[in-house]
Amino acid sequence: MDTMAKRYLSLISFTDALERLKKSAPSPARVETVLLDVAAGRVTAEPVYARFSVPGINVAAMDGVAVHSAKTTTASDQSPVILTDSVRINTGQPVPSSYDAVIMIEDVWEDGGKLVIRKPAAPWQFIRPAGEDIKKGDLILPRRHRIRAIDIGALASYGVPFVNVLSARVGIISTGSELVPLGITPFPEQNVESNNFFAEAYLTGMGAACTRYPLVPDDRDMIESQLHQAVKENDLVLLSAGSSAGTTDFTEEILKKAGKLLFHGVEIKPGKPVMLGIVDKIPVLGMPGYPVAAQTIVREFAAHLLEHWGLAPHPTYAMKAKLAQRLSSELGYDEFVPLTTGRVDGKYVVFPLSRGFGVQSALVRSNGYLHIPSSVEGLEAQQEVDVTLYDNPKVLETSLFIVGPQSAILHHLADQMIDQGIPLRCCPTGNLGGVLALRSGTCHAAAVHMPVLEENVLPDPFKVLKNRQVIRLVLAEQPLGLASRKEISFVDIREVPIINTERGTANRTLLDALLSRNHINPSVVKGYGNEVKNPDAVASRIANFLADAGISTEGFARSSGLPFFLPLGIDSYELVMRAETIKDPKIDTLIKTVQSSSFRERLSQSGGYLTKNTGKILP
Repeated sequence: MDTMAKRYLSLISFTDALERLKKSAPSPARVETVLLDVAAGRVTAEPVYARFSVPGINVAAMDGVAVHSAKTTTASDQSPVILTDSVRINTGQPVPSSYDAVIMIEDVWEDGGKLVIRKPAAPWQFIRPAGEDIKKGDLILPRRHRIRAIDIGALASYGVPFVNVLSARVGIISTGSELVPLGITPFPEQNVESNNFFAEAYLTGMGAACTRYPLVPDDRDMIESQLHQAVKENDLVLLSAGSSAGTTDFTEEILKKAGKLLFHGVEIKPGKPVMLGIVDKIPVLGMPGYPVAAQTIVREFAAHLLEHWGLAPHPTYAMKAKLAQRLSSELGYDEFVPLTTGRVDGKYVVFPLSRGFGVQSALVRSNGYLHIPSSVEGLEAQQEVDVTLYDNPKVLETSLFIVGPQSAILHHLADQMIDQGIPLRCCPTGNLGGVLALRSGTCHAAAVHMPVLEENVLPDPFKVLKNRQVIRLVLAEQPLGLASRKEISFVDIREVPIINTERGTANRTLLDALLSRNHINPSVVKGYGNEVKNPDAVASRIANFLADAGISTEGFARSSGLPFFLPLGIDSYELVMRAETIKDPKIDTLIKTVQSSSFRERLSQSGGYLTKNTGKILP
């Protein structure tokens, strides 16, 4: 506790931390010369000028004939003029110096082998004079200009084969004895290092030249040696892991010994333990090892510093959207929350995703994020918020937004819908979260797991819809039952420790119904209160000896290596939609895709699914 109190005695604000970073790290003004074909997205380090005039000489702007305009002044419908001194010419060809006009071929007639015109030509008509586009030495692009694809074509036309652009060298060091490099399957207590790949990809996309150094174990001397090498070779160094208060985190003392520590701890979530040191005038950012926290620090600190140095930011899109559910936040902390965004009934809506520091999958599912300022304590459902998107919002126009528990079944459907030009954006929640989203009009469909016992659907979550008319589209069914490591009957559940799931899940609903039918009080069931949030985790917990039994799908029981599965019911995975949306062309396409033979065949090939009712529409 003393170590924690010492290390986090004085957190500084996010704003102050950014200011200290920028003030302590002046731009290295590094310039890199790149070939034109890889220059898109980079920022010019100096003005770029045309190497020659375009066009270089007078050229024809139309297919036709070059003429002396003075010899055409009397031409009219009543008094046509025969061209006695003209030259056939095509668009882009040089106009001979003695001619000062071009007549379009459509305005020229042939009569007995002679060319005739019926209206005069104005001087310099349909002639592009030399240097009309640009003259030699004219400015093409100014300094600090982000080069676009359209600029590449112009630079090529004006004779520019390479460009001097801004750059920065960034060294990336990952530390931790629990880390293994990509390509090696980790043991359960190990992790594949990923922060260095993200940092390299993100910062390279801004124009930085990144170096990923070999993984360093938790050894003070080895970390210090690697840091000194990186400082000599780079303008910015990222040191991943080693910034928290763990017993093997050496970054703070190394920075203090090698240089100066400017701060350790910022009022930001995720990423509070971030630190900044200066070693031999080079800024060193110490980042937490958790991927979500590390990626936030790369985006909000390292990238902002590169932008300050003039490098190109990643394209983002600012928009306003309605928050689909209440979002809590801690007063005094700037918080960055990953979001998934959709467009429903003409409105943009956003769902916050998991904020667990180790839940990297939440970032993969996200298409943007929400910055909650330190002065705000929570946001309410339906509140309009400012959102930063990674993708163009136009993509959302063709998407269907689905909220609820995720399943491989839904992923198979999403893959087939891509071929129909309709992406599925899926936000993972529980059964109730999906139904509540449907009630509030913040999704197109709710994915739900519906337990079925002897052809009877058990108590469902639809009562919260307040009598709204809905339809249920069956995607697929799976056997649901008691999974264990040894053969037991259901009544034996009183004698063995079980693992349960949250209220409202299909697993829990089926278990409660069977307990009631067998007159078993839940209070006598060992482990009834031990819940896992994800029903898929039940079989895994049993396989790892954290429980003896639990309700699981047969597929997960088999894939977890459990030898015993007692079928008790059916898990019907369905999409629930408002009845009035069935005429929506996108919904119609969705239904037809589910009802197609190709979707049913795909599920059958995956194994473990019952497809007898796939595509069936229920009231």
